[in-house]
Amino acid sequence: MSAFVIVDIKVRNPAEYSRYIELITPSVAHYNGRYLVRGGKPQTLDGDWVSERIVIMEYPSREQAQAWLTDPALVDIHNMRRDNSYQCDMLLCDGVN
Repeated sequence: MSAFVIVDIKVRNPAEYSRYIELITPSVAHYNGRYLVRGGKPQTLDGDWVSERIVIMEYPSREQAQAWLTDPALVDIHNMRRDNSYQCDMLLCDGVN
């Protein structure tokens, strides 16, 4: 069953975040993931959710998504995301079964 990683991020340092994107992109494909949404223009339709950047990735399974996030070789790259954002929330959700 597919799994989805959903990221809501407020970027603090756009130049360094651009470098993060360059470095993290190949790792998503390495774990058989793909980007479905990357940035976009989030618009709140209902409720109080305010976002400036949304990223949605699809992986073949929860295990592959979690392996991507916990790969020791990617620790420094994931930390770049954290270090260059005011806020970064990430969710893992199962697809339709």
